[in-house]
Amino acid sequence: MSPTRVAGADTVLDRLQGGLLGVAVGDALGATLEFAPPQPADALHTEISGGGVFGWIPGAPTDDTDLTMAVAEAYAAGFSLEGVADRFLAWYQAGPKDVGGTTAAALNGYAQGRDPRSSGRTGERSAANGSLMRTMPVALARGDTSERRREAAAVSAITHAEPRCVQACVVYCDLADALVRGIPVAMALAEARETSGLLPAVADVLATAPHLDIGHLDTSGYVLGTLGVAVWAISQPRAFEDVLIAVVNRGGDADTTGAVAGGLLGARDGLSAIPSRWLGALTTRARLDQLATSLA
Repeated sequence: MSPTRVAGADTVLDRLQGGLLGVAVGDALGATLEFAPPQPADALHTEISGGGVFGWIPGAPTDDTDLTMAVAEAYAAGFSLEGVADRFLAWYQAGPKDVGGTTAAALNGYAQGRDPRSSGRTGERSAANGSLMRTMPVALARGDTSERRREAAAVSAITHAEPRCVQACVVYCDLADALVRGIPVAMALAEARETSGLLPAVADVLATAPHLDIGHLDTSGYVLGTLGVAVWAISQPRAFEDVLIAVVNRGGDADTTGAVAGGLLGARDGLSAIPSRWLGALTTRARLDQLATSLA
């Protein structure tokens, strides 16, 4: 069992809120550059301005934040796996602008069978980051290690049951929980690497990503590439704003790399470290604040 969240309660709450709001800020900042090439150093994207290939309203949630809020709402209502899956399906059936192929296929299957334990895709080509991007609320709601790992795996497998996806979500939630509790990044990564049954590919990400040159970050949408971006981000001894700007300006799947990295950076640095102009731009700010309180 992990240590309880007791010392410095106000600081812990700040980091917990930072974890959830960091996802939304990273998503909104990166949405402009989704599918874009890396941006030149003299023309970096630094503001939540919307647009991009889907013509986002500035500060509006993409699928990353929408599904993160769906998980958070399921916890606020009293967690059940069916409650999570039903919220995913309602979102999908409402016709979102952007939805990943693996998520769409799994939710179509869930609509037919209504079994969240068998709906997830397991194929080699299903190792995308669509469950990793929404898993932060599990970490924020569950301080007990075994319970958190079990639920992170199950929530991932509603759509992404491929082992790398499942384990990436478990490891991400372990890291987020450790950072919220104030564990130093290096120690949190070391603890994660000692997880029993860790896939070699996941262990390699945890060991090597902190030392990558930014030009070698994988922003393709591959789940372990995205996990690596987030691990790289929290390993940088720079402020939340500087690191998140660096991440989204790599382009590619920028909304999701921004969301996943932003969540861990927020858990590391706290809500108070997120620029107020970014928080103020979020169209779902009030809802996110309420959900963060519920998770806490």
